[in-house]
Amino acid sequence: MLKFLIYATEEEALAKAEEEGRAQNLPYWQDPTNTTKYLTGPIYTNDGEIALDVTEYTTLTAEEEAATVNTLNIA
Repeated sequence: MLKFLIYATEEEALAKAEEEGRAQNLPYWQDPTNTTKYLTGPIYTNDGEIALDVTEYTTLTAEEEAATVNTLNIA
């Protein structure tokens, strides 16, 4: 089942994506000339929200886990 976190700003979503990319040692964190820095990127919903697919994230806190949603309003 998919899990999403909703953020107020794109910057907040990217900060979490960057934290996860670092935790999973994506190529960017081994050599910054690589472009793969984020595990997932922001999703803009029809509600004007910014969501992040955190289904495979290992860095979720208990608070973040409790705040996840399973569906988004997207076209």
